[in-house]
Amino acid sequence: MTNPAPGRSSSVLGGLALGAATVVFCLLAGEVATRLWDPDVSLWHWPNSLVEASEPAPGETQFAYDSILGWAPVAGSSGKMLGKFLTFTDEGTRAQNREAPRAIGPSIMTFGDSMTEGYAVGDNETWPAELERITGRPVLNAGVRGYGLDQMVLRAERLVPEFRPATVVLAFIADDISRTALSVRDSRGKPYFVPDAQGGLALHNVPVPGVNFPPPVVLARGLLGHSHLFDLIVTRLGLRAYWSGREIGTGVDPFVVSCRLMDRLASLAKREGAAALVVALPEQGVFFDAKAAAGQREALTRVLDCAARAGLDTLDTTPAFAQENVGRDIDAYYTMLHFTFRGAALAAREIAATLGGAPK
Repeated sequence: MTNPAPGRSSSVLGGLALGAATVVFCLLAGEVATRLWDPDVSLWHWPNSLVEASEPAPGETQFAYDSILGWAPVAGSSGKMLGKFLTFTDEGTRAQNREAPRAIGPSIMTFGDSMTEGYAVGDNETWPAELERITGRPVLNAGVRGYGLDQMVLRAERLVPEFRPATVVLAFIADDISRTALSVRDSRGKPYFVPDAQGGLALHNVPVPGVNFPPPVVLARGLLGHSHLFDLIVTRLGLRAYWSGREIGTGVDPFVVSCRLMDRLASLAKREGAAALVVALPEQGVFFDAKAAAGQREALTRVLDCAARAGLDTLDTTPAFAQENVGRDIDAYYTMLHFTFRGAALAAREIAATLGGAPK
């Protein structure tokens, strides 16, 4: 066997070194160029964007791991979120109207995501708190930020048999439908359902695992997380949620899952002898984006139709918001993509009227 000549080996190594140096130079040039092009990014400060993205949102420390639901409020916790009080009762529902006389009558229990929990508003400014004041009936707010329809129904299956409310209200937005097709949401593991051949749902990811990355991925995230150029590339490819670890999909059809969840909710209500109302809430974007409005209207309608077929009462609050001409003064009704007290009060009035607690 003939050994390569020393000169040839040096030439190959030199070529490889030159190629590597060229790649590094181009990447650095691209990094600098993208940082100069984006006025919101510093040329001198290179933090790890993945670390920043994983920092807890306001009030997030009042939520803890739950092996079935993924996460849930810390019962009895209190604190502040965006300068407003965020308090949970010993039962893990959001506290409200504690200074008012105790509500009496058949109880109502509400389930939903952050629109129901009341992100960015105080304890007494959520729509369940206003619903309690309108109807005079005790309302238990079991909404939890970030939940999909799957987690809402699972939480209802846990709490409804315990508290035996006369009425169950499940309120959702269009994005809650797509969340049913995720095994990771906001960098946290969550349960998910897979449709079975018998028309039911099989529960997966329970106990809910933590979100752990293999060592090579951890190393890559530690290095490339500082790169604005790489962040732009994965964003353009539509892979940022996966790269950041914030979302991991399951591949299931979220509409099939959501439709069957309505059957599951109807079975729960019948089993526990409770009335049930499924409510669609509009997201802020529908009032200034016609395409988003059409897509959300279709998504909400499909799930409400499934709920109606399952024998559940339904309410779409979107027309009421449109009639109020919310788009002309969006900041009066929404803050940080969630209801202000004014938006929450409008939703509560519509729900109360449907439940028979207030005239339209």
